Amino acid sequence: MFAKRSLKPVGLAVMMATTTLSCSASTPAQESPQPNALIKSIALDNVWSGHRVKPYLLTRGKHQFVAYFDANRQMTVAHREGANPWRYYKVDSWLGWDSHNYVTLEVDKEGYIHLIGNMHADPLEYFRSSEPYQVRSLQRVEVMVDKSVEKRMTYPIFLLNKNNDLIVKYRDGGSGNGNEIYNIYDTSTQTWRRLHTNQFLDGQGLMSGYFEGPVLGPDGNFHLIWVWRNTPSADSNHSLSYATSPDLVSWFDSNGNTLELPLTLDKVEIVDPVPPKGGMINGNVKIGFDQQQRPVISYHKYDEDGDTEIFVARKEGKGWKTSQLSEWDGFRWEFGGHGSLGRFPVRPSAPVVLDDKNLGVTVRKDDSILQFVVDSETLATVRVENTSLYPAEIDAVSRKSNQKMLQDTAYPFELHVQAGSGQASSGNQFYLSWFSQPGNRDRAHTSISLPGVLLVHEFAQQ
Repeated sequence: MFAKRSLKPVGLAVMMATTTLSCSASTPAQESPQPNALIKSIALDNVWSGHRVKPYLLTRGKHQFVAYFDANRQMTVAHREGANPWRYYKVDSWLGWDSHNYVTLEVDKEGYIHLIGNMHADPLEYFRSSEPYQVRSLQRVEVMVDKSVEKRMTYPIFLLNKNNDLIVKYRDGGSGNGNEIYNIYDTSTQTWRRLHTNQFLDGQGLMSGYFEGPVLGPDGNFHLIWVWRNTPSADSNHSLSYATSPDLVSWFDSNGNTLELPLTLDKVEIVDPVPPKGGMINGNVKIGFDQQQRPVISYHKYDEDGDTEIFVARKEGKGWKTSQLSEWDGFRWEFGGHGSLGRFPVRPSAPVVLDDKNLGVTVRKDDSILQFVVDSETLATVRVENTSLYPAEIDAVSRKSNQKMLQDTAYPFELHVQAGSGQASSGNQFYLSWFSQPGNRDRAHTSISLPGVLLVHEFAQQ
């Protein structure tokens, strides 16, 4: 083990301590390039602030959608077309205290809206529009494929394959004992069916998988990483794993060997055999790609001294090369227990290409936002710089719009900023911002804070 030293960042000032970046389950692993000037910010609605739960922003050409929980915890969708006013619609689904119960949506090839969420080992909560692009035609759908299976659903994610067919995946079962299932939608019959003959992943009653992706890589293939978790306790995560697919149907390891479904621990490719209680946690494993289109994974685990450190792993030859980026002497995140954790003291982002010779890995550590500049050839840290997770203007606008709420200093409010998904006709970049109390391991706080303002920010893009 090499001697540790303090890696002191250089460069820009960091963002304020209360800022965090929330990443939707469907957010691409590769970060969007930083935009240019702020064009405008719009107050969309008053929203629930009692605990942390994620909304979702989707842009498809001239159509833009935001799904969220309003101030009364009711699931709501807003839609606008071009410069037209926002249209709103509320469906019959209400949020409790569970921070897992985010909401997400997608639009199929015919323009029909699909909305799903508010589920943590719960029965199906799914709505589909009866008219293309019309949020006010959303209607509850009781069954997707098999009602007997759709009773304990968690982590729903919409995907589009290379033909723009709509796919939804979710976990069936509970933490430490769950199976992954994929469904595909037929627009001609407006029905769902299983994408795979067997379920996608089987924890064999012993564990479940926590996934990042699948992400469509620059090589034209889908890439998927995940950790296994043995129990509901967060410290039981282990065995960073990888699989790839050209079509989301047939799956392979990084050497081109076929993986038979369902995936089980004994059959899949292990990138890093981090053991339970080894300092790795679901949600903090991210995948990107280097200049040669090879997958690169960022994550954290304990080093030989028991400190929490940032690592990357890259496919090289027939195996994976791992490299420790940070040298944080005495920094250890001890986590465990059930339910949604509070603010993570460390969060890595996906590796990105900076230039011909370097990769970048952005990490939030406590109140600092750091970028590790990594040599592309050796995977060694070249330097560490201060950076930001999002445009600085968002912070000031969000605080001004929530002045009344933030005057109540009894609450430890967090500012969340989330990049939108999809692509606008203009090419501009969109963000959501909102304030909330932290999560409370999915239990009620002792009091309820005032509603916050959910904002949509538009930035010009180069």
